[in-house]
Amino acid sequence: MAPLDRLWVVALVAVGTVGPMGGVHACTTIAAGRAATTDGSTMCAHSNDGDGGVAGNLIKVPPAVWPAGSKRAVSGGSIPQVSDTYGYFTKPGGYASTNEYQVGLAESTCNSRLKGNQTAGAVLNIVDLSELALERAKTARSAIQIMGALAETHGYYDEGESLLVIDPTDVWIFHVLPDDTQKSAVWCSERVPDTDVAVVANSFTIRSVNLSQPARFMCSGNVERVAATTGRWLHGHPLDFTLVFSGPENGKKYSTGRRMWRAYTLLGDPSVTAGLNSIYNEYVSSAPYPASLPARSTLLGLSDFTTTMRDHYEGTVFDMTNSLMASGPAATPDRWLAGAAETQVLGAWERAISISRTIVSYVIQSREWLPREVGGTLWMSMHAAHTSLYIPFPVGHTMAASPELPKCMWNNSMDQVGRGVSFFQASRFVHNAAQHHYYRSIGIVKASQRTLETAALQLQAEQDSGYQNHTASMIHVAKKFNDNAQAMVSKWWELADQLVLTGGVDSGHDGYPQWFLEDDETGYTEGPPPAPAVPPTVAQNAR
Repeated sequence: MAPLDRLWVVALVAVGTVGPMGGVHACTTIAAGRAATTDGSTMCAHSNDGDGGVAGNLIKVPPAVWPAGSKRAVSGGSIPQVSDTYGYFTKPGGYASTNEYQVGLAESTCNSRLKGNQTAGAVLNIVDLSELALERAKTARSAIQIMGALAETHGYYDEGESLLVIDPTDVWIFHVLPDDTQKSAVWCSERVPDTDVAVVANSFTIRSVNLSQPARFMCSGNVERVAATTGRWLHGHPLDFTLVFSGPENGKKYSTGRRMWRAYTLLGDPSVTAGLNSIYNEYVSSAPYPASLPARSTLLGLSDFTTTMRDHYEGTVFDMTNSLMASGPAATPDRWLAGAAETQVLGAWERAISISRTIVSYVIQSREWLPREVGGTLWMSMHAAHTSLYIPFPVGHTMAASPELPKCMWNNSMDQVGRGVSFFQASRFVHNAAQHHYYRSIGIVKASQRTLETAALQLQAEQDSGYQNHTASMIHVAKKFNDNAQAMVSKWWELADQLVLTGGVDSGHDGYPQWFLEDDETGYTEGPPPAPAVPPTVAQNAR
């Protein structure tokens, strides 16, 4: 490659003027039990990592009462409706997140050996199941039983899927896939110990299933029958759910395992995670990581979850801000679609937890000691988590149609700029502005995140107290969180403008890094030499 051509590629990577990296549209999910957190809450987190071309939005679905004989529309038709449904938050067309009873969900698509077929008569997909669970369940266990029973009865035609399911006391891992008839479903769930953290990153994680322990495992009635048909399990032997029902990792090797390894090393007990290897032979058969492991002794708070969701392997051998030519002189961790060349050159980028094509991500807290209306909190982020904010809303907000969520949360699009209004676009603007001089800009972004999210935590504490002490109504609390959301988004638009104007530095541009200037192919060391001194004039020579 000619020096100028290579420099142009680096410039494109640095400013992010080409499209987002292609590949599997994937999601990362983490959860922690109540003895693993600083305050005794349960928590889960999810990133919805799409193709980069869809704007994120958040809406609430209020509770409702339905006449006898009502039908509930689902993706493949309809099913009988229940008499009462609960309020919940959801991404339109995406996955429901948490409901008024503090039941929370975090979704991750998995590659299953058995595939669905909607023409066979199955009517439910994972979006349906997530919505139905939050409409009908008051506990995590109930949510799993509802999803499992509906999938078995009405048929599940979607991809293999995982949901981390939490309530104020429990954390569960739920896996589901079509059965061998394509008219029903196979599912399994495992309770995560209170002391543990769990990670699912686009592959099943449940291993040895013990059906004689119903307090720890719940499964579909057909799980052993269908397992036997795969040829990967024999009656009388331990049933490894992942080995039997999982296909290969989605995308490239390590696309699942390395994210699991990274999240565990950030959140887990070092005495346990020290034994985990970032290199393995094959994910499904080698079982390199457990479904859960003990959290670190310092315990986990909200910032530990948000930091993990913003991670690019910083400080490790896989650090995506420190890979020289791939990161460019701006040291960006984001990787972009290079076009036709990616079909001609064998290779791949590392798959980080935070990526540029994220639509939304969130963290859910469920807190048993508070009234449920404020005990459950959804911390919502839009676009790439590393250059976005997490904005809180209490689940009590879903319990009435009024007040609405602020416009910044639900009026986001890719068609027209909503300057000063759109949360998704504010985050996208900050992300794109930061690319110009990422290693400088990201420090400003992180400081702004800390300031605004710390203030939001203080607001949460104040409103928790006011509602618990009956000095603030739920309408008052909801309005306070609405005002906070709009204020945080306004600050993010201001940050975008600041980064555009300054390039992430206090004054001017502080130049390129030394390694970049010394690289032969940048052409810098072969550039024009210093200007020569002016020769003496003729008159001076005649003296």
